[in-house]
Amino acid sequence: MAGGLASVLHERPAHPPGRFTEGKVMSGIFAMLRRGVMTATVGLVCAAAPVQAATLAQDVAKTVSGQPGSFAVYAAMSGQRPQVCLNCTDYINAASTMKLFVMDAAYDMFTRGTLQPQETIVVHNRFHSLVGTRSFSLEQKEDSYDPLYAQIGRPVTVSELVRVMIQYSSNLATNLMVERIGVPYIHAVMHAQHLKGVRFGRMIEDYDANDKGIRNEMTAKGLGMFMQKLDQGKIVGPAQSAAMIDILRGQTFNDMIPPGLPPGTPVAHKTGWVDGVRNDAGIVFLPDGRHYILVMLTKSLPDEAAGIRVLNGISRQVYGHFAASPAMGAPKGG
Repeated sequence: MAGGLASVLHERPAHPPGRFTEGKVMSGIFAMLRRGVMTATVGLVCAAAPVQAATLAQDVAKTVSGQPGSFAVYAAMSGQRPQVCLNCTDYINAASTMKLFVMDAAYDMFTRGTLQPQETIVVHNRFHSLVGTRSFSLEQKEDSYDPLYAQIGRPVTVSELVRVMIQYSSNLATNLMVERIGVPYIHAVMHAQHLKGVRFGRMIEDYDANDKGIRNEMTAKGLGMFMQKLDQGKIVGPAQSAAMIDILRGQTFNDMIPPGLPPGTPVAHKTGWVDGVRNDAGIVFLPDGRHYILVMLTKSLPDEAAGIRVLNGISRQVYGHFAASPAMGAPKGG
């Protein structure tokens, strides 16, 4: 199996060494222009992709214009530069999208043999704060998956904890996994994968750490680039990325990206929410086999239901644009 802390992700150069260089291409174009050839064609080729991107970006900007609260959006075809990067470098409360990085670290450990999917953890609800000596417990009423609380005192497999952490957004499963893996290891995996624009700080409801400024925050671009790498099989390794995507396809909270898609459209995604915040990050699978990445983060929403309707509209716009766009090469990168 490939991947792990030793894997270093390098972007390939746009042109292999010794092949077509920018200078050779441009000199050929200028020679043809001197002969009166290609004038209109060059203009169309140069303008087409930027105009398409600008149109989608403008449409999304209009959708959020005047809406209460703040919205950050990243949208890109898989392996391509984003066509929407609205407020995409602003750090926003990650809410439960931070659980993606716990899953990432767990799969890295699976690959190294330092954690086994069938290993069991005895469920408990008492955790040590990242700072100081105090411990804390999760409030069950604030969690989204009650069945795990009925298992307190009993062993549950790591694979099941990872599944309910993602598909049911279980806070208790998350803290059990963070405790087993360790925050420093999660940081090490993120660093080895060259993830930027994402900050993993603490367990859920570790308010002592939060009061000291240790928080879980993401940018839409940073989370979007993580989803890009996951879709391309570059998170831990191809097999591990595929397994994580399968888990994400079983998401049970589907009120943000999915309502903007045609019924039955496959999407692998992770949601997150706290007061005033509604987030969703996913990979959407088009009928022709192409994929696109959509990340939507929010903050300061006075009316969360209204904010979700805005996100539904953005999802609809992005799907309509990418589904109608021809399958063509475009510049790669973030």
